[in-house]
Amino acid sequence: MKKLSYLLSAAVLSLLLFSVGCDSGGDDGAPAVDQVGNTFSGTWAVDATQTGQVTFGSPSQDRTDDYSDFALTITYTAGSEGGTASIVGGPSGVRPFLGTDSWTFTPVPTDASTTQFTVTRASDGLQITVTNFSATGMTLSFSLADGGSTSRTEAVVGSWTFNLVKQ
Repeated sequence: MKKLSYLLSAAVLSLLLFSVGCDSGGDDGAPAVDQVGNTFSGTWAVDATQTGQVTFGSPSQDRTDDYSDFALTITYTAGSEGGTASIVGGPSGVRPFLGTDSWTFTPVPTDASTTQFTVTRASDGLQITVTNFSATGMTLSFSLADGGSTSRTEAVVGSWTFNLVKQ
């Protein structure tokens, strides 16, 4: 009887130690939107050593050289489903990005390992599609419609694609 008691105690202790030591599979417990938002946060830049990293228009024009010093800094506020974005660099004057703006996920990502999602720029409702998303790189695609005949809009109206790497 004493041996059985020791054996049962050892089995319970082993089971307890085994269950405490198990990993839950890498999920840090945060909602999927927060995990994607945290990965999306950071400074992203164009790899100007490669051609075709920034394209514009149809037929597609390579604008990589114009954005060799471009940096997009994204911040995400946990629980808010959005954040802010600011840029530096790029061509002086006319460019498709505003200096600083806020953004929201549209719709909110429900899978923490997603490689594609959409964000909406708050100032004008522009929807930006994010594809090939990872912790080290992403592609931003969007189209600016003709908003009237100003020099800014005429120079940037059309489809844009930015291939960015995390700094």
